[in-house]
Amino acid sequence: MPLGAHSSVALVQRRPGERPALRWLADTDWTRPEQALRQLRRQHALHRHRRVALLQPAQYQCLTLDAPADLPREEWRAAMRWQLEDSVDFAVDSAAVDLLAVPEGLSYREQPQVIVVAAAAEQVRPLMEQAHDAGMPWHAIDIGETALRNLSVLAEREGQAQALLHCQPGHATLVITCRGELLSIRRMDLALEQLDHEDEQQRLAAFDHAVLELQRTLDGFERAYGQASLARLLVGPMPGQQRFLDHVTPLLYVPVERLDLASLVDLDALPGLADDATRLNHHLYAIGAALRDD
Repeated sequence: MPLGAHSSVALVQRRPGERPALRWLADTDWTRPEQALRQLRRQHALHRHRRVALLQPAQYQCLTLDAPADLPREEWRAAMRWQLEDSVDFAVDSAAVDLLAVPEGLSYREQPQVIVVAAAAEQVRPLMEQAHDAGMPWHAIDIGETALRNLSVLAEREGQAQALLHCQPGHATLVITCRGELLSIRRMDLALEQLDHEDEQQRLAAFDHAVLELQRTLDGFERAYGQASLARLLVGPMPGQQRFLDHVTPLLYVPVERLDLASLVDLDALPGLADDATRLNHHLYAIGAALRDD
């Protein structure tokens, strides 16, 4: 569940040989987290399921760095923590730090790379304490980029990289995945309210800005990861999606397609959801987080 003042919650069930199945969605007032968790326990038996919380974008930072040379992998996290000192504005000694290994052999760089995720202790500690006090501790605390990765991986073509764009109020997030892992991430200044603006001129200006941002990002990816073939760019559900696709598709050098969530996740338990772009857009992070299987 992505946690903010008003949070989205999703339950996804996995069975071998079947598509993951979305069982329910909920919107929850998160101004009193312990009360919200207890209410979810009563209404949806939340205590019986794995619980994954998503930090808000302002609560963490992601950096792509070279992996430490001549150190075993189990020592990378400690070594990377101190490399962050000049890149973050919080104390690294008490920060929550995790590493996402970038698949090797796809970059022109000789040194392996890692995506470092760092959050200040004061951002993570209250979240853990609130869940513990409610009797439902988190199984994992995650980020939006990995939630999108979980969705992208379902649609990956073997041996090829793939980009997924999710546009939200205020910003957009682009992830590029390959071999089931993140290769590249970027937050973009693409606001959903501008991309779906009722004024055509403002909307077209936002579309043109999106094309420039996407071109720069994809060009940068091609230069850095020349060994990875970028199969396509998927665009997540959003209001006005078809107008956006019609505008950007002829202007980008990679195929652009909509993310067909209903072909990847069984949505039968929520009739009409597959055609509700606004609702899908709102809950996409929660659905992606609920797909976490470790």
